[in-house]
Amino acid sequence: MTQYPILAIDYGTKNVGLAISDFKGIIATPLQVLQLRPNHGYDKIIEEIADICERNKVQTVLLGKPQIFEISHTQTLKKIEKFEERLKNGVKLPIINYDESYSTVTAQDMLLYTKQTVKSSKNKIDSVAAAVFLQEFLNSNQ
Repeated sequence: MTQYPILAIDYGTKNVGLAISDFKGIIATPLQVLQLRPNHGYDKIIEEIADICERNKVQTVLLGKPQIFEISHTQTLKKIEKFEERLKNGVKLPIINYDESYSTVTAQDMLLYTKQTVKSSKNKIDSVAAAVFLQEFLNSNQ
């Protein structure tokens, strides 16, 4: 049985989007986007995620993984799997993999629907994408 709250992670090569559920597992909310920089790599990101998990009393991590539709997805999947191994050591929480295919497209559509420009939504898109697949996960478990 999944325990709440859940932290959803939308892994990217430049940004890592985070979203969180409420304590009842009903609503997903975009949380923040962590940016990868030369002096702020994945180990730092995982430290930040561990801190976020502790502060928010997170019980489960939901890691987005795309379906393999193209060769490029295979490369991305390998990177996510490496990240997942590091994450397991860093957060010490159950990690569930979830298909996040099309979550970024859905997030873009949602932001455009709310009249936000691509430029203004650029810093939010990854956390909104994480919220999209987290909400799908929550809905499927009700």
